Amino acid sequence: MSATEVMEEINKLPSEEQKKLFVFLAEKVMTSREPKATEWLGKKLSFDQACDIVFRENRELFALLAK
Repeated sequence: MSATEVMEEINKLPSEEQKKLFVFLAEKVMTSREPKATEWLGKKLSFDQACDIVFRENRELFALLAK
């Protein structure tokens, strides 16, 4: 499945399922081995804080998702 197809499927999900996916992606960012991720590794973040991190660190991905 291509990235475009995955994004189309994500758009079809109910809002609650999209939120779960977003939290999953935020956790992936927080636990990655990249140096930037260690800034928040192990910290308890609110949903809004996690959203900010995910959008900031994955700007290109979310720009594509917005199309």
